[in-house]
Amino acid sequence: MTSGNDYVLQVKGNQPKLRAAIQAQHQAAPAPARDYTQVQERRSGAICTWQVSSYACADPVLQTAWAGLARTVVVVKTVVRGAVSTRQTRYYITSLRTTPVAELAAGIRGHWGIENKLHRARDVQFKQDTNGIRHPLAAVNVALFNTLSLNYLLLHTPLPVSYTQVHFAQNFKQFLSPHP
Repeated sequence: MTSGNDYVLQVKGNQPKLRAAIQAQHQAAPAPARDYTQVQERRSGAICTWQVSSYACADPVLQTAWAGLARTVVVVKTVVRGAVSTRQTRYYITSLRTTPVAELAAGIRGHWGIENKLHRARDVQFKQDTNGIRHPLAAVNVALFNTLSLNYLLLHTPLPVSYTQVHFAQNFKQFLSPHP
């Protein structure tokens, strides 16, 4: 890459052609994984298994569309809770050529930790995804206010965010008064 930076990007539904190309590449004639790792952990009474495989990207169309694209990464997460099992498959692209897949897996899992802790609070508690704001500056201002509010709530109470919102709403004058 000309900037000297690398990337690891999740391919979501908003990139349907890219996602379909990666899925087709792995389903039609899957090449042997270049690197593979599996991590298993017990969390909240469930067993979570992450199977992470990386594949060399030989698709010239994808390589033309994405500067520096070297590999695709497939993450299959299986969660078993009692008799119920769920399975999710996520796809990633990366310019990292030599990074071991175990390091990629740790970074991807770390990102999802942030996603689950911070973004879930913003999306669920602050209803950020459904707020209907269309003006870019207003969206930035609301996101900034939500971030400041969330950080304040997380620093000043040990309760979950949903409870702290109610507590703050009922006692907001107390929070706004100067502290000695």
